[in-house]
Amino acid sequence: MGYVDIHSHILPNMDDGAQEMGETLKMLQIAWQEGITHIIATPHYKAGRFPADAERMNRTVDKVRREIKKMDIPITLYAGNEIYYHSELEEKFHAGALKTLNGTESVLIEFSPFEGYTYIRNAMEDILGMGYIPILAHVERYECLYKDKICVEELKAMGCGIQVNAGSVTGDAGWKTKNFIHKLLKAELVDFIGTDAHNTSGRKPAMLKCAAHLYKKYESSYVDAILCGNAMSRLLDGSLEIKKKAGE
Repeated sequence: MGYVDIHSHILPNMDDGAQEMGETLKMLQIAWQEGITHIIATPHYKAGRFPADAERMNRTVDKVRREIKKMDIPITLYAGNEIYYHSELEEKFHAGALKTLNGTESVLIEFSPFEGYTYIRNAMEDILGMGYIPILAHVERYECLYKDKICVEELKAMGCGIQVNAGSVTGDAGWKTKNFIHKLLKAELVDFIGTDAHNTSGRKPAMLKCAAHLYKKYESSYVDAILCGNAMSRLLDGSLEIKKKAGE
């Protein structure tokens, strides 16, 4: 089993990620070379900027899956969203405008990097109250959290998932961010590693360097879990899509 990327802007012309199918296919080929075998496409949903219409997204995912099959790229693609939190999310979920991660109860949530901790905690409680399991996207970006990992511990205790970007683990976001992430990893507070890939150059779907770094520093069973196992058990194996296939 290869790596699972739960955070990727790989769909063409959906947000600030891949801009056309050719770029998407190049990103998929890079992902495969990086050992990634499963990708959840998570275009931004941000009111007023990235609406990520669900029906259009479904069509785009199906189109990319056909291209994957045609090119014989051994990657399985799933649908989701990276959702920028706002107070009207419940209404959007009920309207079918937003995608959970592969039809599960888990949702990938982001905030402004400068948002306060009380706001983030209350927002996560709000999402949990809706019946969804929030996964905090790129936890390393929030200033209020890397002041003290106790805040991350509290979010985990509430039932939230924690995702970090692969590049940040190896220092792409600077020493301060790398140091914060390794404090979280030592305490086993991280649940998922994602690439947050947007293109084929500066933000490509790279995982190998991060994986090698993790296996050198941490218990292999924990690294297996955050690179693959957690996503397979929580987001893929129990998914509506796989259940449907099993019944066909």
